[in-house]
This record gives sequence, C-alpha cells and structure tokens, in this order.
Amino acid sequence: MKLYFNELKDYSSNRPLEINETIDVKQQLLQRFPDQVLNASEFKISGVAFTDKGDVVTSLHVEGTLTVPSTRSLKPVDLPVDFQMDEIYVNSKAAEQRYDDEEAVFMVNEDGKIDIDNAVTENIVLQIPMIVLSSDEIAGNEEMPKGNDWEVLSSEEFQKRQEDTKKVDPRLAKLSQFFDDSED
Repeated sequence: MKLYFNELKDYSSNRPLEINETIDVKQQLLQRFPDQVLNASEFKISGVAFTDKGDVVTSLHVEGTLTVPSTRSLKPVDLPVDFQMDEIYVNSKAAEQRYDDEEAVFMVNEDGKIDIDNAVTENIVLQIPMIVLSSDEIAGNEEMPKGNDWEVLSSEEFQKRQEDTKKVDPRLAKLSQFFDDSED
C-alpha cells in the first residue's frame, strides 16, 4: 500500500484519510529478515493519515501473526502481533528539525511516495521479543539443547552447579586456614 504526499494535503486531523486494509508483507519479511521470520500471516491495518503543518502523520493499528524461531531450540513458534505505530513524514530537512529525536520522523522519497508496506514490515520486526520460547519450553517439558562439550542450563541448574563448586572438600578444609590473615 502506497500513499502520495501531495494527495494527502487535502486531509486534516479533523477529516483524516481512513485506512482499513489487509496487506501481505510475507515475502518482504522473508527476504529482508530470513533469520528472524519463518512465516507470516496477512496483516490487518486500520488507522488514519492526515497532514499537519504540511507534514503527513500516520497512526496505524497492526494485527497479524508471525512464525519465528524459538531462541532456545529454533523450533517454529507462532507469535501474535498487535501494535500501534505512529509516524511522521516530511519532505524537507527543515521540516524534520521541528520534531524531537524521540519522534519517528521520515523523509519522503523523491517521488513523494510513502510506502506503508515497508513501514509496517520494519515495525513488525521490531515487535519480535529478545526471548521467544515455545509453550513446551515455557512449561519446562522440553529438554534443554546440548552438544559436544556444551549444554544450555536453566538459571536454577546454573546456581546449583555454582554452589557445588564452592563447597570445600572436607579433606582439604584445614588448608583454608593456611593463609589466615591473623598475625600469629
């Protein structure tokens, strides 16, 4: 879905352009982010676009489902995606300076096109959490991955192993007093 900067000048915040579309960005996601996305449903986009002070403002709600690899086992996990994205599009560097660094401000292409599909694709990938686990992994029913000379440990197992290595062998307990700080 593409919007044109010049055509949106007729829409104001009082009378915005209503957007209710279903878009398919699966191929974009798979091509641009093959390590992060395994599959994607179509995404429902709803919201508005309007001009404010000569700039285009979009406020969109995005819903759909991604299939991403588990960060532990790399097994496919369905991840529901439901978020709000607000972006501002400007056509000059001077207009860009009017906004704070925290606001999402983008320059419009030379041809005046605003590529909503591209914006949605990038925002979808930003919604993927750092840790993604399958329901079995969350429940603890899945065995932790391991290989030659390595294994993944739960934090509880790691703490237990740390405590076991700190225990002093009773046969060597007397040696711990050998370097005592007292001045005898």
